[in-house]
Amino acid sequence: MEILLNNEIIKFKRWSLSYPTETRSGEWECDYNHWNDLYAVFTNFIESNSPEVLKEHDIENIIYIVARDNEMEVLISDLAEKPYWFKAILPRVLECDEPDAKWQFSVVLGDNVLPFMESEASLLKLVDDENEYVSRRALQSLGRIGSSKTESLCERAWETNHEYQRIMALWVLKEIHSQKLERYLSLAKEDGRRYIVSNANEIKNA
Repeated sequence: MEILLNNEIIKFKRWSLSYPTETRSGEWECDYNHWNDLYAVFTNFIESNSPEVLKEHDIENIIYIVARDNEMEVLISDLAEKPYWFKAILPRVLECDEPDAKWQFSVVLGDNVLPFMESEASLLKLVDDENEYVSRRALQSLGRIGSSKTESLCERAWETNHEYQRIMALWVLKEIHSQKLERYLSLAKEDGRRYIVSNANEIKNA
């Protein structure tokens, strides 16, 4: 990996080690003051190089820093604009332990940056991820690309009884114009939880 990018990632890692664990909120990475420097170097790197130059450690570093950039999502946007880069990193993302990288890749896969079969295959792995948010965003993207497996996966999501899984299932059933939507809107009323009911009402009135 180009020395400049490697150095910027090392700088972030050093800063993160100094950030007290007990004060980290969901957006703690935003406190880093040198994101713009890192963005500029990252953009220049992927515009000037091919993924073939990467070693295993380089890929791990890219996944790591994409995951840390989960609020602004600048780095994943850069990769999405270079599908050959996105495709090169994707297989390692599917196997990594970085949920904040996985859900970002899930979202981009819903934008048809790769051929349908490749997108669907990757999303079907991500929808089974143990992280609930990764699974939920993958389900959403499966609906967006028109996967024939989406409806049954929405039903599976509903059966988890997880509040946000159920909410996403409703919206995705609407997205794919499922004939089963009315049934699940009725089930949402029976569920009774505030946010499930309010989302169901929003869908009904849309």
